[in-house]
Amino acid sequence: MWEGTMPRPKVLHETKRRPEERPPPPPGTLSPHEWLSEGSRATYEAVASSGRPFDLYVSRHAERAMMSHAAKEASRRLEVMGFMLGDVSAWRGSVYATVRDVVTTDLENTPSKVRFDREALPKLFGGLDGSGFDYIIVGWYHSHPGHTCFLSRTDLDTQRSMFDQPYHTALVIDPVTEDIKAFKLAGTGYDEVPFSLTDALAPARPVSNRTRRLKVRPA
Repeated sequence: MWEGTMPRPKVLHETKRRPEERPPPPPGTLSPHEWLSEGSRATYEAVASSGRPFDLYVSRHAERAMMSHAAKEASRRLEVMGFMLGDVSAWRGSVYATVRDVVTTDLENTPSKVRFDREALPKLFGGLDGSGFDYIIVGWYHSHPGHTCFLSRTDLDTQRSMFDQPYHTALVIDPVTEDIKAFKLAGTGYDEVPFSLTDALAPARPVSNRTRRLKVRPA
């Protein structure tokens, strides 16, 4: 669970826009995560066969970064966390998010709690500014080593206070039991939502020393 709050990064330039209409990653580039449970995989297959967009598409680059981060502290049963950076698009009446990269920094973490080290926030903001593309923070990831995947009461409070947009997703990884799930707010609680890995999203490359933080304006 993510404990505590953090100051917002300074915004140098910001653009608010509607989600751009574009098709999601092609079916031939998609695959389920190998750690999906039987139930999650059944939901994945149902969405894949329906032709509807998944709620979330995660690049291979971002997936490797998150899994490596979670695995690094798994032996000590320490939680990790970070932001997911990407874009929000619309297609045939559905809105979906893509994750091209992730960013994190030094953490204050235990087996049941995690937060960004306040002394390391400049490093986090530097990672955001160095992302290399005009990103939207489409959600966050964190690990539950040995505790399975769910949103704790603290996680839910975090989601409500910082990730309350319809496209915001919480990706939870358990590197011990080898489980992974994505969640969004739903009413007073939350629901699991289907996501897919994709080979169609290339890692970002630095293009300048400034990026814009884009917020999506509801249609």
